[in-house]
Amino acid sequence: MLQDHNHKNVNDNVHYYVVGVVGVVVLDRPETLNALNYDMVWLLRDIFVCWKDDPAIGHVVICSSASRAFCAGGDIRQVREALLARNVDAADLFFQGEYLADLAIAEFGKPVIALCDGLVMGGGAGLAEHSSHIIVTETTQFAMPESSIGLFPDVGASLFLGRCPIPVARLLGMTGYVIDGASCIMLGLASAMVSCEQIEALRKALLKCETAAIDQVITSYRMDPGLPALNQHMPSINHIFGSDVSAEEMQNRAQDLYLIRPNDTFVKQVVTAFAEHCPFSIKLFCKLLKVTEGFESADQAISLDYNLALRMIRRPDFVEGVRALLVDKDKNPRWAPDQLNLVDEALLEEVFNQDGLWPLR
Repeated sequence: MLQDHNHKNVNDNVHYYVVGVVGVVVLDRPETLNALNYDMVWLLRDIFVCWKDDPAIGHVVICSSASRAFCAGGDIRQVREALLARNVDAADLFFQGEYLADLAIAEFGKPVIALCDGLVMGGGAGLAEHSSHIIVTETTQFAMPESSIGLFPDVGASLFLGRCPIPVARLLGMTGYVIDGASCIMLGLASAMVSCEQIEALRKALLKCETAAIDQVITSYRMDPGLPALNQHMPSINHIFGSDVSAEEMQNRAQDLYLIRPNDTFVKQVVTAFAEHCPFSIKLFCKLLKVTEGFESADQAISLDYNLALRMIRRPDFVEGVRALLVDKDKNPRWAPDQLNLVDEALLEEVFNQDGLWPLR
């Protein structure tokens, strides 16, 4: 339960308080790049649900205590530990809390300004992308890398990546490719770019301004993002990920292109991702983009993600993927199956089955 919002409230990893008409939320777990744990996601959900109906709150600023990362995602090691301890309920509740926090931001009804300096990945992208104003800097690194751990780009990613050109959405979701702030602006994944040296000044200005002046304040700090780094790779992206083909065909196209251009570092990254990331996750996201094509609300996308996530963490790939990447760090996961063409289409279809759904709320 939240305390009186007129006083500064401190959780170990989330600070929240009110300045004038402004609610302030500060993610403060710098040693893990603000990885969201169980307590953090449920507290974030409570904050936004409570402030939604508080007439004293005009807008909210959500930011990080350190410039290195806005938020690098969910604390999936904690989820893995719960699963290994056979506490599946705790793992389920983590995802429920994370998705309800995203939904509370998406349905807040008042401006939420996310100051996205540094890493913005996975669950961090969820917090940012459901905000009304997404501010990036020249240090922003945005990615949805879940296919590397046997999960999938969740937190409503089918909605926000789905607004990108389909070849780019596939690149970002299937390979976890990292893009810069200027590319986020180009793709509509961010509202404005502000110099990282000016982000603190912008934060202070947003705490002093009236809600009606938000856009004017942001504009006064806005900088020219310059050419997006992604631009130079668009011909390759369209060639590999364009048209309605299978994930296997996309992998083949990448490999063929790499044979022709062995010094192309971008194509090499794509080939490597296809070879190393979880085949089931790659194919799931490819299918997810099709299934959610007509989705318009965050509720639709996130409710589906919740059911997909609870099914995916019950597969061996998730525990194994987190082990290989974040626990033992040998980066040698043993996926089952270990190739795209071995993924059972019927099993993939079953993950999307609407029977026996878990209600998100």
